[in-house]
Amino acid sequence: MSAENPQRRFPLDDSPFGMGIYPSVRTSGGETIRAAELARDAGIRWTRDEISWGRLQPTRGEWRWDQFDHAIDTMRAHGVATLGLLAYAAPWATTARTPDGKPDVVSLPDLAAWKEYVGAVVERYRDRVHAWQMWNEPNGTGFWHPKPDAKEYARLFLAGAQAAKAADPTCWIAGSAISMMDLAYIRALFDEGGWEKTDIITIHPYRYPHTPEGADLLGELLHLAELSADYGGVKPIWMTEFGYPAFTGPGGCTDWWSAVMLMRTYLVSWASGIVGKVFWYDFRDDGDDPGYSEARFGIIRRDWTPKMAYEAFRTMTTSLDGFQPVGRIDLGSDVYLLRFQRLDREQRYVVWAIRQNVRRPVPVPASRVKLVKPWAEPRTVEAPGGWLMLHIDATPTFLVPA
Repeated sequence: MSAENPQRRFPLDDSPFGMGIYPSVRTSGGETIRAAELARDAGIRWTRDEISWGRLQPTRGEWRWDQFDHAIDTMRAHGVATLGLLAYAAPWATTARTPDGKPDVVSLPDLAAWKEYVGAVVERYRDRVHAWQMWNEPNGTGFWHPKPDAKEYARLFLAGAQAAKAADPTCWIAGSAISMMDLAYIRALFDEGGWEKTDIITIHPYRYPHTPEGADLLGELLHLAELSADYGGVKPIWMTEFGYPAFTGPGGCTDWWSAVMLMRTYLVSWASGIVGKVFWYDFRDDGDDPGYSEARFGIIRRDWTPKMAYEAFRTMTTSLDGFQPVGRIDLGSDVYLLRFQRLDREQRYVVWAIRQNVRRPVPVPASRVKLVKPWAEPRTVEAPGGWLMLHIDATPTFLVPA
């Protein structure tokens, strides 16, 4: 926990089910409403939204709030909370230049201007947005020029945190937002004073084309928790990006495998007890090219039709919304079986095979259960004695008392 009294911060919706919809910069008008309706129907409870500095404040003193108001209010009206992403430099607020002479918007901006922007945004949305992420993937060359520098990022992060807390003392400050699991970078940020000002540690631990279990996602999450503990306590950890693009190029995967990996990554992360929220990247495909990975991360296509991952996400949220993880049952290293429980003490289980299909007896939460899987009709079966002989494959099966 943060050194600051957590009760002084706004109580956040505790749902883990986030998604990178980015409605302010990737939709407008009726498209925003359409995205919000699809998100609500899928059980998405959080979105990450970029409050683009350059679009919001194209020149100093000029503020264009309309598209951001519309996006945040529309999502909120459909039951979707916003994690605000504050980035990148407004072109007028940086002196750095790209090789072709244009303003370099992923370089350290003028910090006085940055604080003005952060303060104005947090002040305007303090009654609607309660968590703010400072920048995106500063540990990578794509989002920090001339090269990643934790000390430089710390200056921006600390200035932004100060401005945000001045505007809304109850808000949550999300820091790091690192690509992959760069623990050395986080340690360097913390050494510069970042730990004290961080309320939520945010990470982007992409694993594709590997499975979350095979790539030791859980082990790396434990290392991150240990690092935070070294500085005084384990802070909340959110995965604000991860994804498996369904594309045909090298390292790609099918729509089915992308959907399976979506569920398994959410479930492994959430059930760890370390991760509070998970945001898939992203909601809608960025393009139509089947061979280009960056175009195919979405759970819906460019034409707004759902992919298999959309139905997988909806099955998961429908089965587990309102539940909390309460542990894993050991059925061997080749099978995951997780338990979830609701306040009324109803339990639901979810099970899948990690490497290959198996047939195995598994404990179930009731003597009569409904087997729920995406893309299949639910099936109700008797389970005398609380056990069931089950064919287990790569797709998670939700075991629901019938």
